[in-house]
Amino acid sequence: MFTPLDILYIVLAFCALWLTAAVFWMIWQIATILRNINVAVDEGREVMHKMESALTGIKSKFDSTASSLGHIVELAMKGVGYVIEKKMSEPPKKTRKS
Repeated sequence: MFTPLDILYIVLAFCALWLTAAVFWMIWQIATILRNINVAVDEGREVMHKMESALTGIKSKFDSTASSLGHIVELAMKGVGYVIEKKMSEPPKKTRKS
């Protein structure tokens, strides 16, 4: 039958097998976690890129609007100045008393 040394070798072989399986499982879990982290980082980069593109677009719209707005404000100031000059140069109207 089996000698005690044979039984020891069989037990050690099973221990080595289970240890190898446990190490493989641990490496698999670490690789899965790292893959999930990589996917999350990629998604974060994609979101940051979209946000940067949106903010750049908004900034360019504000820049173009600001330059146009400067001309509009200048024109409005001239118009208001013209109206004030006309009001100042007009003689005051007399009101009827009842």
